Amino acid sequence: MKLTSLLASGAGLVASAAAQGGYIYTIDQSVISSSTATIDSDTASSIIARRRGLTAGRSIGTTDEVVIDTLKNYGGWQQPLFGEKDEEAPGKLFIRISGFDGAVTDLTSAMPDLWIEEPTQDLKTDFKANVDRKDGICEYYVPTGSSNKDIEVVFSYPTEGDLGCLSASEIPQLPITLAIQSVLPTAASSIPSTMMPLKRILAHLLATQGVESTVLLLPSKLAKTATHAHAHARRAEETPFTLHPTESSSPPQLLASNSSDGNFTHHPLPRVIPACFTSQAQCTNTTNACSGHGSCYEARNKCFKCRCTRTYIKKGDKDGAGQKSIAWGGGACEKKDISTPFLLFASFGIVMTGLVFGAIGMLYSMGETKLPSVLGAGVAGPTARK
Repeated sequence: MKLTSLLASGAGLVASAAAQGGYIYTIDQSVISSSTATIDSDTASSIIARRRGLTAGRSIGTTDEVVIDTLKNYGGWQQPLFGEKDEEAPGKLFIRISGFDGAVTDLTSAMPDLWIEEPTQDLKTDFKANVDRKDGICEYYVPTGSSNKDIEVVFSYPTEGDLGCLSASEIPQLPITLAIQSVLPTAASSIPSTMMPLKRILAHLLATQGVESTVLLLPSKLAKTATHAHAHARRAEETPFTLHPTESSSPPQLLASNSSDGNFTHHPLPRVIPACFTSQAQCTNTTNACSGHGSCYEARNKCFKCRCTRTYIKKGDKDGAGQKSIAWGGGACEKKDISTPFLLFASFGIVMTGLVFGAIGMLYSMGETKLPSVLGAGVAGPTARK
């Protein structure tokens, strides 16, 4: 999508934000996004855990289809549920930079994929490097080449056979480390100018080394941990955290554009909605998941559109019975489709008008018909008396 559409989307996010937020960039093969979606802090934590492969013992704590769909779109590479078990897993880079108090408009040259509304302190304290992971993953802290303590870089990759992991002393000399050090910001004020070069380097590492990356920008002031239980402390009976991209799922159901359902604040729709989107993720993000009134589908090769559905609302009578259905239309299913009620009303009106005019015409034609002469037969006229 053109840069002007991205600017409009980012400006809408800033206008709707009550506090400074955080930002997530995802560099991998699975996400092709043309707009910035908005999530809460818990959803951001779940996305990072999924991308880092730290889902053991965690649950997302919700059955909200929007959150589940967001995790699948931005959760990074996952072992296919019915795919080859020996499929090569990518390496992973996690870059966390704290102290950025700028707005999304400062990042228009490198628009983030996700905007975190009121990020909490958990996003700064969780996801430290674990050099002793026991799940077949080698993980390291990567030196940033700077004394800035607000920048953390973690690199992980799956072990290969009996080769084991590299020693910590080898990490500073890796080409990946040297490439990252050359483009990392030295201060929070330089983040807007360094994000685009950083994204280019990360995209190059993805193409040449098979390394997918996650960049997390956090403000200097973070909200306290939410009063409800954190994602990894959810009840066991709630939705499991592990999700697979090959699993079938229902389309996300949002409320309406430019509103919030507690988990997802919707960005403004573009003035002109494209006739086709190049991916399902792009269609979902740009149209606010078809405004919650449908789902994106592949109409033809590399052409994704919204398929609108009906929504049902209770009429609110005393016994709670009865529903009212609403049809939706438009490129993002954002408009009420009144064509069916209009056609019914118009058809009824036309039929009734035809019946009335037909009845009038029939009465008029009957009044014009002459009475038959047989009615006067056998009737004698008056006679004169003698």
